[in-house]
Amino acid sequence: MLLHKNLTIKASPQQVFDYWADFRHFQKFIPIIERIDILDDRRSRWIIHAPLSHRVTFESLITTFEPGKNLVWESRHADGFARGDLRLTESGENTHVELDFEYTLHRGWMRNIAQLVSHFGFPSLAFDHGLARIKEEIEKGNL
Repeated sequence: MLLHKNLTIKASPQQVFDYWADFRHFQKFIPIIERIDILDDRRSRWIIHAPLSHRVTFESLITTFEPGKNLVWESRHADGFARGDLRLTESGENTHVELDFEYTLHRGWMRNIAQLVSHFGFPSLAFDHGLARIKEEIEKGNL
């Protein structure tokens, strides 16, 4: 599944990048995240709650780190693969944000549940909600 999102944030590209690059912020906005541990400057360990009380632990690796411009990360684990690509462009006093998030689930039952809930707008609507909250935090200066 691939999600593509665009938004404009009233902040500099560097401020948006710095906020986004600290993955621990996501625990506040994404309810399925139990914990994120930063392992080093490129790796983090995530523990999330998946459907049917399934708990998934995986490591995320930052593969592209261009401050103020581009942040790419990916993870591979027994249950699947995920990749995010954040691109930032200055637009006057604002930053235009383009985000692509892609994930693939290997286990049939998890894939089936994901396909079912996608008909009801999940995870796209959850992403929209999370992005709106991130935008609000950055614009309030809660960096």
